[in-house]
Amino acid sequence: MRAARLLAGVAAAAALNPSATTRRQLGAGLAGGGLALVAAPPAFAEVLDIPPATTKMGGLLEKYADVNRGFRLLKPTTWNQFDGEPGAYDVRWVDVVAPAESVTLSTSAYGAGSSIEDLAAVDRLGAKLASARGTLTGARARRSADILFYDFSFSGEGRRELLTMCVHKGRLWQLAAKAPEASWGKREALYLNVVGSFVPKL
Repeated sequence: MRAARLLAGVAAAAALNPSATTRRQLGAGLAGGGLALVAAPPAFAEVLDIPPATTKMGGLLEKYADVNRGFRLLKPTTWNQFDGEPGAYDVRWVDVVAPAESVTLSTSAYGAGSSIEDLAAVDRLGAKLASARGTLTGARARRSADILFYDFSFSGEGRRELLTMCVHKGRLWQLAAKAPEASWGKREALYLNVVGSFVPKL
């Protein structure tokens, strides 16, 4: 199981860090806890074509599909699920043992365009979001299942966050995965696969 989780982490690192192209680079990234979303050079204009993540990490994740809201993802297997708090979120999953660790999906009506790029460029949007979320540590644009996503990572005040955003079906979708800095090392690979598996259609 440990080997399966490690391989899942390597796959996530490869998908979310386009600069990590060799086995040595991937190994160094894992050893340093650096499953970074982007490399240092700000190649924000590049859009990466990456299929949705499918690994269940040895049973840590399971498939979830919401027919009414029209989305699918891999969710943490044993976490509690909370549905709908008007104006706050649509669905939230929280770790039973460590409630400070969570994955939250929120949506809002959006009529200013049909793609997230109509809202802003990925670097500009990331900088704007950082004012409320902490230091922007990674940003990139990717296309999965024919939908353009913006992926961001933030750190600050003892917390880390992965955030993916897209526009689809007239709505702005935001999936945020958060954890304390102290537990980020053991959660990062799982969060990368959750975020990478999200698709706002069935």
